[in-house]
Amino acid sequence: MKITKKVLAIVATLVLLINCIPMTVGAETFPCTGVITGDLVNVRAGAGTDREILTQATRGTTLTFYGKYGNWYMYKRPNGDEGYICGDYVSTRSEDISSRGNTAGGDRVVQLAKQYLGVPYRYGGSSPSGFDCSGFTSYVYRQLGYSINRVAHDQLANGIPVSKAELRPGDLVLFKRAGNAYVHHVGIYAGDGMMIHAPQTGDVVKYTSIVTGYYNNCYYAARRIIH
Repeated sequence: MKITKKVLAIVATLVLLINCIPMTVGAETFPCTGVITGDLVNVRAGAGTDREILTQATRGTTLTFYGKYGNWYMYKRPNGDEGYICGDYVSTRSEDISSRGNTAGGDRVVQLAKQYLGVPYRYGGSSPSGFDCSGFTSYVYRQLGYSINRVAHDQLANGIPVSKAELRPGDLVLFKRAGNAYVHHVGIYAGDGMMIHAPQTGDVVKYTSIVTGYYNNCYYAARRIIH
């Protein structure tokens, strides 16, 4: 009986170690790029459905994965923490990724956003009767089949980070005041240093520069939703 218990303990330890080692499966090597294939896919704190849900990833989002634990892919979230996504909702096929390497999707975002120029700003608004900043961005993306977080700061968790120098039309551009912990504003990059956004009470959805003035000074980050 003692021998049996020792054997079981060794087996359990080996299983635990195997689950904690990133695996190369088939032709996959890490880091690798993958595309989210589900509409709203849970990102968890660990490799398992019993682990805490941290956020959600939207269909078409491209992520860099650094390992695979069983059937769970691991990537680095914007805050540096690890996030885990079930492999049932990830494609690492090169054709899926390369098909998103153009600007057509982002151009569609801008064309749709332009339809709402002149709509009045309304705090808490998320419809063409009135928008606030994140209500506007989330509404535009939702019309194209992409679900992103509703609050400006939470939209940092959507898509992939891109630098200001790499901006493409359709990217989310996010702003944060010096000394503040949270993003306070978001818009849709329209090209040529301009964004379309819902600015503030008393204003309307309009174009504004992000390379001069106030929004240049408080520019914080960008996220690409469609790749």
